[in-house]
Amino acid sequence: METIVLPRDQFEQMKQEINFLRNTIVYKRLLEFEKNIQEKRYFRKDL
Repeated sequence: METIVLPRDQFEQMKQEINFLRNTIVYKRLLEFEKNIQEKRYFRKDL
């Protein structure tokens, strides 16, 4: 794994963007989808 050096301003902006995206409906739906597919096993015949 490599270490990446970012300017502090850029790092703070990235943190804000992540927090913003986590509060969107699309992100919440994605988490819900992942939770739903973990509970059931899908096989070829299901497709």
